[in-house]
Amino acid sequence: MTDKLVEYVIELNTNPEALKKHNENPERAAADFGLDKKDIAVISNQDTQEIKRRCESAPGDVKSKMVTFFKQ
Repeated sequence: MTDKLVEYVIELNTNPEALKKHNENPERAAADFGLDKKDIAVISNQDTQEIKRRCESAPGDVKSKMVTFFKQ
């Protein structure tokens, strides 16, 4: 089973157009990617702890992809 939120994080870290869309409107970009309301809230709230937890529990090497897209 794949984690759609982790897929979104990977997409933002590998696709400049997706990152641009996210930076313009994070909620719309997340919804367009297919995230559910709970995961859209994680993105909207910039819940880095939850994103980190999910990335770390995902199979494969996604730990280094963590949250490079959040604005400071």
